[in-house]
Amino acid sequence: MNRLAQHLCHVLCLMTLLATTAASAQPERKDEDIDTVYERMRRYGINREDVRIPSVKGRAIVQMLVDKYTPEHTYDSILAERVLKPGEHYRFEIDEYVITMLVPDAPYGSSWIVPFADTRSNPARDAILRKSPTGLQLANFIWFYGTGVWPLYVGWQGGMAMTLNYRAVSPETKTMESHATPEALRRSAQRFIESIVPPPGKAEAALQQGLIDNRLGKRIHLNAEPVVINGRIWIRTAMNERYGRYYSYRTVLRPDRWLLAVFSAPQYDYNANPDPSTYPAALKRAFADMEAMLASLRVSTLNDDGAPDPFVVERVEPAPLPIREKRLDAQ
Repeated sequence: MNRLAQHLCHVLCLMTLLATTAASAQPERKDEDIDTVYERMRRYGINREDVRIPSVKGRAIVQMLVDKYTPEHTYDSILAERVLKPGEHYRFEIDEYVITMLVPDAPYGSSWIVPFADTRSNPARDAILRKSPTGLQLANFIWFYGTGVWPLYVGWQGGMAMTLNYRAVSPETKTMESHATPEALRRSAQRFIESIVPPPGKAEAALQQGLIDNRLGKRIHLNAEPVVINGRIWIRTAMNERYGRYYSYRTVLRPDRWLLAVFSAPQYDYNANPDPSTYPAALKRAFADMEAMLASLRVSTLNDDGAPDPFVVERVEPAPLPIREKRLDAQ
């Protein structure tokens, strides 16, 4: 499988990567009815104890080329749609970082999140992440905007997908130099998109000869460039396919982690329709939600020592937690 196929597979796949039969390395509470636990989290808030209950959680896997996944490869995940409302914020407490992002007002097709993860205190977990080519998928979303209205084909679901992956900067993944500074990361991202877009006319020429070039229709929409979102530098790229578009955002978390957020826009012929003002209303809504989610994206570091960070322009606090009832048994 080439690099593009690997990349798109991890972007578009649903949580079929969840392994519900894997064992957990964390202590578990007694099993409870799934609806009861989700209702408790929706009422009182997401907490580590409820996330660990066997009937509720799925398993997010740190992918490796192995025959068997151990507990150190797996992390607990839940369905965000059952506990969060539009206008609130997804929240990920991962190692010393807190990542938050706005919940859009759109029908879900997939909403798996890993709200809590510790990859550092267990040496085996850290070693696995440092070797993984894709890291830990913190979120896997699909929202549907489809109406089937012209000029989109009947039955168009208008699915917009988003994945958020947490990866290691390590010698094993050959990212030490490419992720050292925003400029180094920009160059790396640019090389990647250029490597999967065919030279002008080459894919079309192959088609005329009766050959298939799976890069047909691929175009660079946005070259790699730095953008600042809530005080943090991200490197953005965008690429068109025959009936799709992918936006990728990368940033490095000091000292040795990085994030990759990928949005897959709803199916549409973006090459033939470059003017966003001509998009159907459903498609415009999807892009408006994507922009709102990106504008809300925040990354904070717990107990930040204030040391210089080339990816941080201004330090920010996480978005506020959703307002919930206080549990009577809370200490």
